[in-house]
Amino acid sequence: MTTVPANIRTLLGFAKKSGKLLCGETAVESAIKRNAAMLVILAHDLPEKRKIHWEYWCRNNKIKYVTLGTKEEFGLILGMSERSVLAVIDSQMAAAIRKQLSHTV
Repeated sequence: MTTVPANIRTLLGFAKKSGKLLCGETAVESAIKRNAAMLVILAHDLPEKRKIHWEYWCRNNKIKYVTLGTKEEFGLILGMSERSVLAVIDSQMAAAIRKQLSHTV
């Protein structure tokens, strides 16, 4: 069973194909430092200390973040190994994902 809605999976796929999605802790941290990250997506099964770390970084840098899905789901959606954190670096794509999330909640 997947916890990431189909419309969000589709948007994440588009973002990856267009080079607007960064995956993994190193890439996301770099995007935050460069002020390139528009939305950070954290996996539900991320260890609590890491979740606190990312939430702190996002709040400190005024970046919106959401907790959604699992590491395994992110890997399957993106055709990669498990990923615990993602960053959308395009403002329009980030806005589209946030809009879809607000409709599903």
